[in-house]
Amino acid sequence: MSLYKTKGEVPFERKFVENLTQHGWTYNSKLEQATPEMLENHFRAILNQNNQDVLNTQDLTDSEFGEVLRFITAQSPVEFNGFLTNGYESVITISRSNPEQGKIDLKVFWRDDVAGGKMRYEVIKQAIRPGKENEANDPNRRFDVTLLFNGLPLIQIEEKKIDVALKTAANQITKYKTENKYDGLYAAVQLFVVMKEDSARYFANQKNATMFNDKFFFEWLDKNNNAIRNWQQFAETFLMIPMAHNIISNYMVVDGNVLKVLRPYQIHAVKAVRDAAEEHKDGYVWHATGSGKTLTAYKVATLLQRDPHNQVIFLSDRTELDNQSGKNFSEFSTNSDDNIFETQRTNDLIKVLKSNNTGVITTTINKMKIAVERHNKALADDKRGPLDKVMTKRMIFIVDEAHRSQFGEMQRVIRQAFPNQNWYGFTGTPIFEFNKTAQDQTTQSQFGDKLHTYNIGNALKDGAILKFNSEYIANMSVVPSNGREEDITSDKYEGDSDDAKAYRQRVAQWMIKNWDKKSVNRQFNAILAVNNIKQAVDFYDLFQEMKQAGEHDLKIALTYSISDNGDDNLSQRAGLVNAMRDYSLAYTNNETTFNIDNSQTYIDDVAKRTSRMDEQYKYLDAEDTIDLTIVVARLLTGFDAQRLNTLYLDKLMQYQGLIQAYARTNRIYDKHKIEGNIVVFRRPELMKERTQDAFEKYAGEGSFKKVFRPEFKQMQKDFKETVENLKRYVPSAEVANNLQDESQADQIEFLNRFRELARSLQYIASYSEFNWQEQVADYGITDEEYGYYQGAFENIKARMTQPAEKDEPEGEQLTFDFDDVVITELLIDRDYVLNLATKYLRQQNEFTKKQDEKTRQDTTRAQLELEDSLDKLSKSGHEVQANQIKTMVSELQHIELDDEFDAVAAFATRQHRAKRREILDFADEYGLDDQLLTNLVTGYESNGEFTHENEIKQSADIQTAINNGHQYKNQLGYKGDIQRAWRTFISEDLAKYRDTK
Repeated sequence: MSLYKTKGEVPFERKFVENLTQHGWTYNSKLEQATPEMLENHFRAILNQNNQDVLNTQDLTDSEFGEVLRFITAQSPVEFNGFLTNGYESVITISRSNPEQGKIDLKVFWRDDVAGGKMRYEVIKQAIRPGKENEANDPNRRFDVTLLFNGLPLIQIEEKKIDVALKTAANQITKYKTENKYDGLYAAVQLFVVMKEDSARYFANQKNATMFNDKFFFEWLDKNNNAIRNWQQFAETFLMIPMAHNIISNYMVVDGNVLKVLRPYQIHAVKAVRDAAEEHKDGYVWHATGSGKTLTAYKVATLLQRDPHNQVIFLSDRTELDNQSGKNFSEFSTNSDDNIFETQRTNDLIKVLKSNNTGVITTTINKMKIAVERHNKALADDKRGPLDKVMTKRMIFIVDEAHRSQFGEMQRVIRQAFPNQNWYGFTGTPIFEFNKTAQDQTTQSQFGDKLHTYNIGNALKDGAILKFNSEYIANMSVVPSNGREEDITSDKYEGDSDDAKAYRQRVAQWMIKNWDKKSVNRQFNAILAVNNIKQAVDFYDLFQEMKQAGEHDLKIALTYSISDNGDDNLSQRAGLVNAMRDYSLAYTNNETTFNIDNSQTYIDDVAKRTSRMDEQYKYLDAEDTIDLTIVVARLLTGFDAQRLNTLYLDKLMQYQGLIQAYARTNRIYDKHKIEGNIVVFRRPELMKERTQDAFEKYAGEGSFKKVFRPEFKQMQKDFKETVENLKRYVPSAEVANNLQDESQADQIEFLNRFRELARSLQYIASYSEFNWQEQVADYGITDEEYGYYQGAFENIKARMTQPAEKDEPEGEQLTFDFDDVVITELLIDRDYVLNLATKYLRQQNEFTKKQDEKTRQDTTRAQLELEDSLDKLSKSGHEVQANQIKTMVSELQHIELDDEFDAVAAFATRQHRAKRREILDFADEYGLDDQLLTNLVTGYESNGEFTHENEIKQSADIQTAINNGHQYKNQLGYKGDIQRAWRTFISEDLAKYRDTK
């Protein structure tokens, strides 16, 4: 990309900087087009000035400042966030050059001194990020605008003209990241902003470019969830001081190896609760289920806990939620000075409250109530109360799932115990007058006024959750003579009657028939929620019988809570014991691993294996996952499972219970998960009415049509229109393929139209009524023809994303996001063609032996069939793979083969050996450990990330690479170059071995 700004961007940049200077920033003209050395000298001067008390008038020497720079440049964005936020002052400890002066602590950043005298806020333009001399593929770059905090570049901003997509600016940052331009002081960058005059996005920095995710590029909203797109309003509300400082110090968090910045509504909610706490007012936050309430609550809790006069307690209503919340809070706090105390027992809770330790406590409301009752009993017995120590503090209770009715009586007991307290509830479905509890309670009566709202409609509009696709299946064999659904009695749905058995059979058959559609070819799992425990056991037994009969191969789990006593307990135990035995055999190969004595361990494992959110369960092999979990009430609220996309309902629900259950399915995951599927079997007409009513109440009037996908007939119409839209521009796939030789603008027009068609296909393909072969006349395109268009898309993608040669100038900035398009698996795929190759090669082998006319004709037919399928595979975008298969067939067709020869296995072996040979050759050429390189390849292919790169760097041998003709300035340059080389090798050169479609 050119070093020089276009005419449209220069005046915008000038106006933008002028605006910032009116909102707390100082423009430093001396640092325009600053080199790394100029920035370092500036930072050094500020560091000297802010630390005169420890420097004793002796400014930092070169070696001392070099130690500071080494500390900063060695930090990842996650690590540097910990440095900035782990305490009131961010301190770097160095050794003075004079040994007699020992070590000193240099203060760099003040987390809570927002706009105070210790902080200096500057804006600079066009900072130069130099490339390597005489290397065309590593040019100099310039960063548009940088915001310096005490000389540290913590926010970097890229601007574009109004007619250029913001994605282009984001791609530019990604490119700079791959070029290692964020080194030196720029290793400190925490936040990126991309903007033009009518829109802006912000997102957190990450360790490497592969970790950027479009789903976490946020548009700024005001407190009423209205988008702020005007650049001046954005600058004045988001980048102003003190807000920009607060973003860095208070509104970012570390989640594992990912740096996160809060979404706008989370920031507004945190601020609203803090403001209420300042005024000692209670209240609640209404944020849609799935929008990140746990993170919001964590930020509220830890920021309020910074006041030593407060004791913050985060309350859940049941143990599994408390365990999950405690785990999440502890993970969020890893890089900070926030203390989190998880309490497994009431005694643990009392112990923490009696101690001198300060920090946020996570517990259940039941444990809190018991602790209060013990305190009250001690006082009644004229003894010292176990909670005496905290009676002088302000108790701040933050309540998760605040819509739960269980809170009423327990909250009353706790409220009576403390003289100084505040309560803040978090819920996705508040209780209103229309659905108030049996005790006439609403969320407002329990917690006070609403402090912030971000409902389902807001979340959907903002892209924080997915739409729903609901189907209401009427499959009862017995219908009343009047035809009214409400007159169907419950014994027709459940129990041991023939009608109930037939109903369960049809439900199971429907689910099995449509499983691949709903699960997107088994990429996602599902929950079946039923009315009672007996129905759950009956469904489980039915699915297991059908599995033994070979009707399906789904992996089924069953989970529910057992009654404490009575006859129900015995039957409930028997059903769960059988399910535990099956589960133990399936996942541990030992039928006694899970049993009734450790039922809670079993219940926890089912939940974790269903959600696949815990590290241990994230990357399970297919045989270790659960396809369907049958529940009664468990997992229908407060259960986070991004890979769950379907809820099958055999129970009646309404209002908050319905919303909560549906919301298990529409968490954002990846481009293959486009919606949450809801399939209703029991009383479908009534449930459709209740669904519409619930969403109108909780997402706003008219929201049902916005939140749910339309009826199938409308989807058919939409799909046909996208087909017509594509064909108006490119009447055939051949015409589309010829666009490879046309302008980028022509190519992008086709890509955009095909993307819309691909999305429309994704949507309609999830409907049970969709049958392409039978309905082809309705759509105007066959699946085979679609495959050819998809092939043209793949060919143009390959052409447009091909890296430029070293001597070629950089071309026009690519503005199309290929990762946003889902590639559909086709009937003519690799395995299909290889099976035809097996048929042909065996036939050829037989003809070689027999040499008769019939065998010759059979061989010719098999050859023509194979050649036709190879041609179709090539046209569908898999030309490289088609050629690989052609080469293998050519090599084998005149060799005597075993009668059991299998081309699928032979091709897999051939590809594995070729891939292994390339890995070994690459390792030998660059002086790398081949096993470590293989591990790097395996890691990338499993999760798309380059992990454990330091290990391979440490073992790398520069002399081997030099002996093979490579040149490097020094060891550091060698390691940087080989890292870029192996990333290109793994992501691009080995891609031909990953094409499995």
